[in-house]
Amino acid sequence: MSAVLLLSGCRVHTLDDGVYSFVTGEILRDDCGLASTSVLGTATLRTEGNLVTLSLGQPDLRLVGTYRFSTEEMTLDGTLSNYSANLRGRECLVDTVNFHVDTVTTSPSSFTGAMSINYEARQPDECVCRFWFKFTANRQ
Repeated sequence: MSAVLLLSGCRVHTLDDGVYSFVTGEILRDDCGLASTSVLGTATLRTEGNLVTLSLGQPDLRLVGTYRFSTEEMTLDGTLSNYSANLRGRECLVDTVNFHVDTVTTSPSSFTGAMSINYEARQPDECVCRFWFKFTANRQ
């Protein structure tokens, strides 16, 4: 009976672990002037039960999250501190950059979603902005 309880806690998801290539889709908000740049590139997805990590190559950041209950949808978050970025054509040292990702699995080797990246700085005001967009990720 204890084996049944242990196995029920480990959920197997259809999305394969591995390296994914990101393609930016619809831009939802771009206060930062980043729409014409390649923000993500590739990332490595790892799943352990309902826990998920997405390690970005650029910037060097690991997003951590979970699958939603009984679905093939994930929510992940990550934060950088004291990060240098070119925003609105200006070099900025921002205090924090917050990443939030919501995704839906479309096949064992792809997922789609939306990402918000919020840059926060005490000064100057030009370095405070938001970049939100939709994306598609395909396993390489």
